Amino acid sequence: MVQDVEVYEKVHIAWLYYMENLTQSEIADRLGLTRLMVHRTLQKCQQEGLVHVVINHPQVYNQTLGSQLESVFGLKNAFVIPTSPDSHVLKRNLGTVSARLISRYITNGTTVAVGWGSTLAETSRHLVRKNFDNVTVVSLLGGLTRSAGNASYEVALQVADALNAVCYNYMAPMYVENEEDRQAILGLKHIQAIQNMIRKASVAIVGVGEVSAECTLARSGPLSASDVDNLMREGAVADIIGNFIDQNGRLVDIDVNKRVVSTDLEVLGEIEDVVAVTGGLRKAQAISAALRSGCINNIITDAETAEQVLQFSRST
Repeated sequence: MVQDVEVYEKVHIAWLYYMENLTQSEIADRLGLTRLMVHRTLQKCQQEGLVHVVINHPQVYNQTLGSQLESVFGLKNAFVIPTSPDSHVLKRNLGTVSARLISRYITNGTTVAVGWGSTLAETSRHLVRKNFDNVTVVSLLGGLTRSAGNASYEVALQVADALNAVCYNYMAPMYVENEEDRQAILGLKHIQAIQNMIRKASVAIVGVGEVSAECTLARSGPLSASDVDNLMREGAVADIIGNFIDQNGRLVDIDVNKRVVSTDLEVLGEIEDVVAVTGGLRKAQAISAALRSGCINNIITDAETAEQVLQFSRST
């Protein structure tokens, strides 16, 4: 009998709160209880299954995918947007959403490290102009010789313009002829100054590239067809700021990785918030590998890609 009374009280309080829209204070006054007692009763109702809260909106599915990505890969945040069948529209949507979300990471005095790629170019175009004080934008890697608005220096300049920031670019090519040239460039004083700025960054924004004949690096010229073949033969599936990794997120021991003028992934991983903005099913395996690398802790992607990334995590 006592148990029946307890259940009745729980159901009564839940009904008043969820169905009659009374506040917890109003319920406490009506029933002669404290607000804390009402609050704890409502918590028990959910814990014991007497109440199920259902949010009836398509975005709930995307939130579920985001939570799963966070759990599986140990991410701080995973933001998942609806997928568009048009790749250009998807990039634009990712750019629009990421521009809004990334603003949360920036305050006066922030140093922002920026990668490259067409999706990041969309992000930079959609950033809302703000007059921050003492914000620094620094590029994470060298640039492309041939570009269409997506090179590291172009993206960094556009981000800096939107944030009223000072911009520092990695004034070097993304890839050089050999390892000796790379070491010589990394030893230059202005490059070392850039690297020191990157280590002071509190947020980095990067893309993720896949390894294929159609990837941006192959189409833009830095990688030859033989480079792509060698990368695939050695198990490379993705690049993060020009560094190629395998499906487990580990750097591939290959010549291209010894010729890239970029930030080391270990250094990237030391930045407090590293946000990857990337999407599209053809990049799913690359994104899975990038999330396993340990140097990315936030992602903005789309629903179909998130589903596929989660499937990769279950099968490997």
